[in-house]
Amino acid sequence: MASVKQQKGVDKDNIQGSIWPRLPKHFESYLFFRITDRAKFRKHLRTLLDHGEITTGKQCEDHLRGVGELEEASAAARRDVPEPYRVPFTAINVAFTHMGLLKVEKPEVEVEFAKIQKDDPDEYCRDRINEGLFEKGMFDDLVYEGADSPAALDPDFRAPAANLEKQDPLERWGWRTDGVFIVAAHNAKALRRKIVDIEDAFYIGDANEASMKVAFRRDGQTRPGANRGKEHFGYEDHISQPKIKGLDPKPAKGEPHACPPGYIFLGHEGDPNKNRGPAWAKEGSFLVFRQLDQKVPEFEKFLEEKAGQIPGNNYAGPHGAEKLGAHLMGRWKSGAPVAHAYNEDKPELAFNNSFDFRPKKSIKGCPFAAHIRKMRPRSDKKRDVGTEEDGDETALPDPDSDESEAEGQEEDASVILRRGITFGPELTDEEKRLRKTIEHRGIYFTCYQSLIRDGFNFLMTRWASNASFPEYKTKTFPDGPGMDPFVNQRLRSDHPEGHISLYDGVNPDKTVKLNLGISPWVDQKGGEYFFTPSIMALREHFSTA
Repeated sequence: MASVKQQKGVDKDNIQGSIWPRLPKHFESYLFFRITDRAKFRKHLRTLLDHGEITTGKQCEDHLRGVGELEEASAAARRDVPEPYRVPFTAINVAFTHMGLLKVEKPEVEVEFAKIQKDDPDEYCRDRINEGLFEKGMFDDLVYEGADSPAALDPDFRAPAANLEKQDPLERWGWRTDGVFIVAAHNAKALRRKIVDIEDAFYIGDANEASMKVAFRRDGQTRPGANRGKEHFGYEDHISQPKIKGLDPKPAKGEPHACPPGYIFLGHEGDPNKNRGPAWAKEGSFLVFRQLDQKVPEFEKFLEEKAGQIPGNNYAGPHGAEKLGAHLMGRWKSGAPVAHAYNEDKPELAFNNSFDFRPKKSIKGCPFAAHIRKMRPRSDKKRDVGTEEDGDETALPDPDSDESEAEGQEEDASVILRRGITFGPELTDEEKRLRKTIEHRGIYFTCYQSLIRDGFNFLMTRWASNASFPEYKTKTFPDGPGMDPFVNQRLRSDHPEGHISLYDGVNPDKTVKLNLGISPWVDQKGGEYFFTPSIMALREHFSTA
């Protein structure tokens, strides 16, 4: 019989805080590690747990509420807080790759899994996670299903050439790291001290006692001053996060509806594998890490050059480049959505989330392939209310209401929680003068979901890089919506280069095609797939007293 606690919603004391509500941070490091001694690692991890070093969702919630930053998409959460005035807070979270789980799980689980796989490679094992993309990892997934080019990837996320010839999955994937520690802090000094705590817990540097080694690391930090919360192109980031039922406040009228917790957390309502996965996986979540290098001068130069070349008058004039950039993103740099501020920025609408892109077939609103529309298409993926051309903007009722319009308005299962951070220095005077990227900067993109194929993989391969998505636009606009201007990939070398269809300001029944080239301002450098266990799973399944 299920306990009372199991019948409730997500347990904030049992989830790792990087999933929800997020790790409070100005600085964040990712320590990618390899386990060198399974037995010792399990004991060292238990010590870390016993000392309360793995930060929970409740701890993060209490801190963020205390400093007035619990609502991420708000002016309060983006305000500049000089270092001396920051309330101290440090955090550690941990996640494992498929290879790491094989090393750290209880030995009997691995033996049983190996036996099952030998008898039938497609057989399901109820004692462990069965998620195909998680097992393969990002390299195998996006090189072969997506469009990642091994030569373009960062060496840390690229398989050795010899491994590509191996047929046995465990041998083929053996080059991958075993996991990642996510360390966050309010300043750089506190971050360094927290990293030392991890190194001490696992005896790193002690040839006789060490249980793991850090293979490589990535260091990020929020942008300084008034740019806190913005990515390097200058746009507010992490605005339209999905609201999770039972965790977040109810969405305001007109905002996307709340999602069942199982879209993010395994074992809850909405998780497609709720009745198939192992019990210990409940309240865990799959983590995607991906490195995106940004070329800011090249992006700004593109906007300036193309704005004046686009037919019509929509992007003419001194502010044409700014408007074009906003239309490619779907929001102005202030955070105001193009859906409510089409011709010029309206800073008073910063962080506004009350829109759904209706009327769905009108090119006079947010471009169909704008980044925020590709990543969260809203009404494009929901049942129509009125007709697609009539301009009906009546706020939709809650899905749980009795109103007939509520049917078919539930959120799509492809939603993800984004938790990344920027890295690299601010634009230098030399880069501005030469209009060329010299320093290394970008985003360490991370996100959480209960199924990678429904979340990150689907967004990248089925939406961002699909010139015909959102659907049902080609009848009027034969070029199709186009590709995501920031994260699109060519799925095959014989596919056309990216483009986006735009309104020329004159003819609402025809679009103009703006060629984007091949990701000219974002280099996708690869990454990895992880599983982030619950606190209970870390204690009972992954560690030893």
